[in-house]
Amino acid sequence: MFTDYAGALAFIHDLPRITKTADHTNLLKVLAALNHPEQRGHYIHVTGTNGKGSTTNMIASILQQSGLTVGMFTSPFINRFNERIQIDRTPISDDELLNLAQQVAGIYTELRAQDSDFVLKEFEFVTAMGFAAFAQHNVDVAVIEVGIGGTHDATTVIKPDVAVITNVALDHTRILGHTIGAIATEKAGIITPGSSTVTADLVADALGPVRKQAAAVESPLATLGDAFAVSGVHYRNGGTVFKYQDGDGSMAGLWVPMAGDYQAHNAAVAVRAAKTHARLQSWPLTALEIKRGLKAAVVPARMEVISTDPTVVLDGAHNPDGMRNALGAVKLFGGAGDVVIIAGILHDKDLDTMMGQLAKADWPVVYVPVPDNPRAASIDEYKAVEEDAMVAASWQDALATILAGDASRTVVIMGSLYLVSDVRQTLLGTK
Repeated sequence: MFTDYAGALAFIHDLPRITKTADHTNLLKVLAALNHPEQRGHYIHVTGTNGKGSTTNMIASILQQSGLTVGMFTSPFINRFNERIQIDRTPISDDELLNLAQQVAGIYTELRAQDSDFVLKEFEFVTAMGFAAFAQHNVDVAVIEVGIGGTHDATTVIKPDVAVITNVALDHTRILGHTIGAIATEKAGIITPGSSTVTADLVADALGPVRKQAAAVESPLATLGDAFAVSGVHYRNGGTVFKYQDGDGSMAGLWVPMAGDYQAHNAAVAVRAAKTHARLQSWPLTALEIKRGLKAAVVPARMEVISTDPTVVLDGAHNPDGMRNALGAVKLFGGAGDVVIIAGILHDKDLDTMMGQLAKADWPVVYVPVPDNPRAASIDEYKAVEEDAMVAASWQDALATILAGDASRTVVIMGSLYLVSDVRQTLLGTK
């Protein structure tokens, strides 16, 4: 058994990412040995192809501003592993992570001693740690971001008060399905009896399966553009201003510290989800608390300006839908001569489509391998898609060349979250 933080992380990362079983039987055995922490307290469950991380953070921030103690479970991390489990939007300490890992590993070891075929996936292990942490802190509510999909995700062992679907687009198609309808059906699996459902403005092929599931379990459904709305969206001070409106009235001048119209939509979904939870629990939630919560919801690597001299912006746009939204936000930083993009994409993503999107953009693009990742697209793979693509051996080489040529331009580094995580840790000294 491990005795320090590094050993705990090594143990976790040595666990398999995929196992033969797709159900939650083994995870539930571990949770039972922990006295079922997932059955305690209240939950808000968040899924979506893009925007679920930002929305999860915004919901947690709003509810924290209202005076609740809020747990938050997200993935992946940007700077440190501890970010995946947070209390009041503060990552747990190294000591607490070690203690939680030891608890779960002790149970895991006992179960394996009884059955040599017993195995937990890495994500299941961390999920168990998260639920244990939230129970130990006796949080008022925990906001849980799914890993992938919905129905088959380890986090669906909870029964949420509110199920949130940010959007549905094509991603992880080998796991979730090759159509919008199939992916929406998988994501709709977080909608359970007793929950209320809040969604973004879903395309028709996605809204159908969501409506069907909500109706099947009698879950009240509130959809952006129907039950609540956004207007007056514009860019200001590195973030996005908007007006929110629903049956209770309107709130103008709301601001989130992330650029892009889509972040106003994510924020509106977060507001509605937070209001829904507060109503269900008869908890007072004021417009001022909502406004302060959104303002405080800083989310790393979502059109994040990490430097202003030179200007460097990070965004984890790792699929075509995310890329489309991100490129719309890049326009806020200038025209053809004002911006240059460094992009790194994993080869198992839709490389052709995303490179096509970047090729049609107004700015020069330099492609780089995602560092230390076996799934990284290589320079040869970039060239196979676009023969004349500009490439560099690393993001460091690309950045140095760009700044040596014209340091006045805004540099947007985007693509895989593994890339932007490495850039952020290196440039901000948190690695």
